[in-house]
Parts: sequence; C-alpha cells; structure tokens
Amino acid sequence: MPINIHGKQYITVAERVAEAHKLLEEKGFSIVTEVLLHSPVVIKATVTIGENVFSGISAANPTKAIEKASPYEVAETSAVGRALGFAGFGIVDGIASADEINKVNDFSL
Repeated sequence: MPINIHGKQYITVAERVAEAHKLLEEKGFSIVTEVLLHSPVVIKATVTIGENVFSGISAANPTKAIEKASPYEVAETSAVGRALGFAGFGIVDGIASADEINKVNDFSL
C-alpha cells in the first residue's frame, strides 16, 4: 500500500520484498548483498531475474541514531529497496522506497 510523503506515493522495502518473493519459484531469481565499505558503511544489493541484473547502493549515516546503532542493517535495507525498485518492484512515484524517504526526512512511517 503506497504511503503519501510530501504529495508523492512510496512503497516500503518490505512490500517490495514481498512482491519479489512471489518470483522465488522462478529460475534465476536472487537477491544478494555485499559490503563495499566498512567506514562509512556502504552496501550494494544485486537483484537477478533470469538474465536481468539490477543493483542498488546505500550508505549509512552515522549521525543518525538508528543508523549509528545498526548501520549495516539500515544500509542493506535501503540497498535492497533500491535494487528492487530498479527491477520494477513497488514503483509509484520513483525508485526511492518509503523507508529511504523516511531516512532523509527523519520521521516515522
């Protein structure tokens, strides 16, 4: 269900992942994450669907409490959301997920 943030509609990463999981039975579908940097934490997610490959990258912001406490988890979630967005999952008004916009605007969903 899209979330309205500043007049635009965004989908959460959880909803994108749920939509993508419907393809799990199809051959050649995967989501893989990797740490590119540890300081600052930068994560790359790669979504493969058959021969199509989509990636998303996210960095944790150590000045924000949740990202300082769980930098890998926060960056990984955003990277997965971006990769799934580039693959076409949960696109309404843009590639960014509701979670990512939440990070930027610093408010709760």
